[in-house]
Amino acid sequence: MPESLNKFLKNKGYCSTNLFFLKTKHYLIKAKINGINGEFILDSGASNSCVCITKEYKFKLETKKSKISASSATSEMLNTKISKKNFIVIGKWKYTIDLVTFDLSHINKTFNEKEIESVDGIIGADVLKKSKAILDYKSNKLYLKL
Repeated sequence: MPESLNKFLKNKGYCSTNLFFLKTKHYLIKAKINGINGEFILDSGASNSCVCITKEYKFKLETKKSKISASSATSEMLNTKISKKNFIVIGKWKYTIDLVTFDLSHINKTFNEKEIESVDGIIGADVLKKSKAILDYKSNKLYLKL
């Protein structure tokens, strides 16, 4: 009998975490930032992981004005801040990360209109690349290399 993907990847040093498929066709992922639980959109098209600017206090972020301009498929956000050396935990995977903060109210407004809870931010390609992430669409799991 062939080895399951889950067993194969665990034998290769990966851990897994569950993803939740939303009505908007986004994946929701749970993560801890600086020891605080949060809910984030998984977005491989986002170059940096982000936290909503209104959640800086919640996640104990020390921010400075940034020259980075953030953009999404719908708009460009010019007022961004950067927070250096934050501790992120996804499942058993841990890492120190810089985070961009900006106003995510346009995303949360859309979610709330579709009766989906607001999110705290976005887990982007920086985390996916660093963790050598593998997304299993069949089982709605994200695998991260420990």
